[in-house]
Amino acid sequence: MITPFVRMVARTPGAIALFSFAITVSACAQATSQVTTQPAAATPAPATQKPAAPAAAAGAAAPAAAKAPTALMATSPDGTKIAYETAGTGPALILLHGGGQTRRSWNERGYVDRLSKRFTVITVDLRGSGESDKPDTPEAYALDAVLADVLAVADAAGAKRFHLWGFGHGASIGRYLAARSDRVISAVLVGADMGPTISGPVKDAINGMRAKWQPLLEAQKAGKLDLKGMSPGDRDAWNSGVARQAIALGALVDYPALEPAEIKAPTLWLIGAADESGLVNAKAYEGKLAGTKVTLKQVSGLSYSDTFARIDPILAEAEPFLAANPGTN
Repeated sequence: MITPFVRMVARTPGAIALFSFAITVSACAQATSQVTTQPAAATPAPATQKPAAPAAAAGAAAPAAAKAPTALMATSPDGTKIAYETAGTGPALILLHGGGQTRRSWNERGYVDRLSKRFTVITVDLRGSGESDKPDTPEAYALDAVLADVLAVADAAGAKRFHLWGFGHGASIGRYLAARSDRVISAVLVGADMGPTISGPVKDAINGMRAKWQPLLEAQKAGKLDLKGMSPGDRDAWNSGVARQAIALGALVDYPALEPAEIKAPTLWLIGAADESGLVNAKAYEGKLAGTKVTLKQVSGLSYSDTFARIDPILAEAEPFLAANPGTN
């Protein structure tokens, strides 16, 4: 599952309007601090858009804001610093956030408080997010590098083996790790797609972003970037961080397709029953999951955003699954 703002832009007529990218990036970055005031079913998002998950469930007050503790730091093999936190005791459970979020999103929604009663919960800022390093070269966001980040955090936290839970983009990364690493005991993938990481108009939109912004990053490194020569829209987009996002997203084009049969760890694949695009992808795998380690469940009444924001129905599915797959640490 790619970041929600790319889905939104890719499905917008006229596709790659640069100022729209900047606005959408900013909106996604702020999404986890906003409170939804109407139930999702009462105010559905347009069918052509897939919004970022809001911070609070419909009709529920978000947990009181608290000052974030100082992040711990792991060093990935390429030297990238990856921020993480730990809480609780028990088997290790690594949480990977979605697009436009950070490790603190899990705290803000109450996941860490609930899960840390049974697990040592490890929340991670994916590279390019939160307090982790934010490289600006395409190779820095290659799949192997991103997966190595998670394993570096597991090593730093003393987790020889671990459960894995990802939402959105974090679930997309998680599925590769569950397919490639024997260290994953079990995986919960919420709002993920199977098969290609990106395709169709989404792939076209990402390629358009990369073609626009990568030369400007290279010009900056060479000391030849002229911000004053940019249009106001381009300059605002640059200042909002779109260039780095374009590079990070561009790396997804090179990620290989991944099929459920490749996943080695017991995996719970959760899709909201009101997540239209997620259901399209899931429907393509009807009858193809038998004999794999992937179990698909639709969660009644939930949109894509709800599968992060509405914690109770998600935990009602995920906690029994994790308990049934204790593995060994």
